[in-house]
Order: sequence, then structure tokens, then C-alpha cells
Amino acid sequence: MKLVPVNLIRDKTFVRSWQEAAAFIDDKGAERIIGGPKENKSEVERKKIKDTCQIIELFGKAIDQLNKGEMHPKFPFGPKQLEEYCLQMTPEYVEKWQKMPDTDVHKFRYLYWERFLFPYDQIEALKLNLAELIKHDLSSNRVQAITWRPNEDAFNDEPPCLQRVQVIYLGKDEEGTRCLDIRTDWRSRDINAWQSNLICLNRAFKRHVFEPNECKVVRWIDNCASLHCYEDRLDKLHEAAWYQRFGNQFFVE
Repeated sequence: MKLVPVNLIRDKTFVRSWQEAAAFIDDKGAERIIGGPKENKSEVERKKIKDTCQIIELFGKAIDQLNKGEMHPKFPFGPKQLEEYCLQMTPEYVEKWQKMPDTDVHKFRYLYWERFLFPYDQIEALKLNLAELIKHDLSSNRVQAITWRPNEDAFNDEPPCLQRVQVIYLGKDEEGTRCLDIRTDWRSRDINAWQSNLICLNRAFKRHVFEPNECKVVRWIDNCASLHCYEDRLDKLHEAAWYQRFGNQFFVE
């Protein structure tokens, strides 16, 4: 038995944060076999991973890079893949997805944005709750959106990885700009999706919640209960972990 190691990353560089997280998995990750019965109960899924628990705090330049969608040179997503993934976090794609038959091999089991919009529009609630806090110059821990649906996910073999997005209003900075502290919580996370996850989430929430309230994000805390890499991708993970790295010094910006 080996306990999954825990790591805290605090970095002003978005792309370097990803490499530091990848390096921690490569260096310290615990070998686990994850899975469970498939939906039809006729087979059991088994996947080998190297697993970690990581909290990644982004601020300063990292937020600027996040807004620009900058990715690490060794991140497996390209610009085209990123744009295709970001499309999934739009109301238009949700509408298209809902019309696809369940038998369509291209239809994902869930969409984060569909979970936020149905059966209740949590995005609109976030926007309106944030507006009320601004109006009364208050902060709150109640402004959040969740994806988990117990009636669907308790025995679902493909439940959503993202569990919660929390938006905390901090008030105005010295220049009078309204500031936000964002928290995201993940049940499970593939390190090869980490940057694209945050870029597309940030883009969608900016469009529907942050910008309508004239707010900017000053910090993003990303909590990954299981940040891992699958066995068949470990060679690429090792390559990324040592890109422009000497010991524990990472020279990528």
C-alpha cells in the first residue's frame, strides 16, 4: 500500500505550473489501478495510473497567461484541439449535444456546461448573485455551481470530473476594479487536460459571469483530489517533466 502524495504549487506562471504538476506525478506519483463495473455490468474497467493529490494556486502573470490561453510547449493539446474543446462550454454546443441520439459514438456522456444549465440555470444564478454582492459591497461563500447529480452519477461509470466552481467577490482594488477569487474542485483529473480545462472554463465564465459584472480574476485555486497520468502516457509525461528543467528548477515561462 502506498498513500497518494499531496502537493501544493504556488506560481505566477501558468505554463510552468502545469510542468511542476507533471513533474510531481513523474517523481512522486503513486501507482494505482482505478476503474469499476461498466454501465452494462458485463465487464470491469481497469486502468493503471500514477496518482497524486495537488492544489495549484495561480496569480499574477499566471492569470494573464490563462486569459490569453497560453499553453506549455509540451502540453498535448494544440490550438485547434483547444478551440474544439472550448466550444463544448457554450450554450450553442449544449443545444447541439442534446439533439444528438445517445447511440451516437461522438456524443460524450456529459458536458460541464449542460450540467451547469440543466435542470437549473446555475450560470444565470451565479451572475445575478455576484451582482447582488457587488451592489451591497459584500462577499460570500455561497456563489457556486456544481455538476454532480446523485440520481445519475451514483452508479455512473463516466461521472463528471469537475465537481464545483466557486466565485468569491473580494471587493475593489486600489484602481477601483472589482476582483474575484476563483476555486475549482475536481474529483478526478488527467494531467494532459489540465491547461485546456482551465483555459476553456475561464473563457466561458468570463463571457457569462465575470465580464457582465465588470470583474477580473486575481487568483485561481485549483484543487485536484486525483491529478494523474495513465500508464500509456508516462513516457510523454517524463519528457514534459524534464523540459528546460535542472533538478527542481524550471526555466520555462
